[in-house]
Amino acid sequence: MASKNQIKQFSFRKSCTFCSLEAGFRALGVGNIAILSIFLFSGAGSFMNAAVQTMMDAWPQLSATTVRLVTSLPSLVSLPVTILIGSVVGKKISYRFCAIFGTALIMFAGIAPFFFSSNWMLVLFFRAFVGVGVGFIAMRNSFILASVPGEEQARIIGFGSSLMNAGAMAAGPIVGFLAGLGWNFPFLINILAVIPLEIMIFYLKEPKRIAGSVSFVSGHKSFGDSGRPMEKTIRAKLNWRVIYYIVMQFIATAALYPLLSGMSSYMASNKIGSAFLAGIITSAYNLAGVLVSLVFHPLVKRLKNRILGVMCIVFAAGMALIVYLPTLPTVLIGVVLAGLSFNTMMSVFQFYNGKTACSTLAPVTSTLLIASLSLGNFVSVYFINFCHAVFQRGSDIESTYFGSMICYIILGVLSLVIKIAPKEEYCK
Repeated sequence: MASKNQIKQFSFRKSCTFCSLEAGFRALGVGNIAILSIFLFSGAGSFMNAAVQTMMDAWPQLSATTVRLVTSLPSLVSLPVTILIGSVVGKKISYRFCAIFGTALIMFAGIAPFFFSSNWMLVLFFRAFVGVGVGFIAMRNSFILASVPGEEQARIIGFGSSLMNAGAMAAGPIVGFLAGLGWNFPFLINILAVIPLEIMIFYLKEPKRIAGSVSFVSGHKSFGDSGRPMEKTIRAKLNWRVIYYIVMQFIATAALYPLLSGMSSYMASNKIGSAFLAGIITSAYNLAGVLVSLVFHPLVKRLKNRILGVMCIVFAAGMALIVYLPTLPTVLIGVVLAGLSFNTMMSVFQFYNGKTACSTLAPVTSTLLIASLSLGNFVSVYFINFCHAVFQRGSDIESTYFGSMICYIILGVLSLVIKIAPKEEYCK
């Protein structure tokens, strides 16, 4: 169990991070804050990670795979919704409608399992609708591109990513605490979605069409000075490196997600701590995601074309600490290393995609990278079963953590041996 000093130190580190973000948010206008509020519950599908073991204990007649769908099913459902909404948003439906409807759906469908808790299939039914809501608000980056001047876009997107991680970081301990009250109480965290929802209703404005903009998903249309769509035929060849980024992100996500969804089970089986402490540990992962925005450019500059390979090895080192030294401090350090490396890799994939894919295909491949995250999250449930069948360690989660370590070592070696970075990165 964690001492009070350990919890206080962790809380102090979180408060310092939020203080550093506060100064930046003060400089934003009300309109940009309204846009950023979309990010707050964009990770709502994974908020239940800290409560998974509590739910398994409450539903012993169900398989572990079925219970874990409570976190992975929203990711699967959000995948086709993201692609569909991305192809019509700003044309057939408004950005504002997508943001408000998606957040409202997350709130109401997210709370519903607390009241309709007698049937697990009914719980999963509502979780699927949470995935629909997440898919609707996946147009958040596109909203920024259509609303914010070019010189401000990177800054606002960076704030959005930090806010998304901060929301998930705050959710971990809250869900862990609520899990101590009952297996269905964690769903009540979605009540907090009313805060960004009210901000959107009162302050979110529909963006004006920007001349020369490209459709978020398809990339098939652009708008000239007259504002009329001009059809473009995409004949560009998809670069093999971009395909590698998409596949690697899918595999890396499938190997990562059990670290979060299985943490409460792992800590319980190793007698490390409660669901509340599991929530704090998963919050450390999201804290690392916030910190990535501060260290990303120095890391890219220093590691250059080796950054993906090095980050995979760092992730594997973090998993080794968790597997071979299962104590609270080492697990915390391992999760932070995993969070820093994986979130850095996500940024590198988008960064490399922008430098490698041609301009007409870049929106398509960017969306495929996002989609590979959702698909990887869903497949992670079956990655757990596969790893336990192959490695057969003490528990299915321990087998999966060991398998994740091996997987990232392989990805790291491949990324260091194969020249997967954009060509210009090898000329520096």
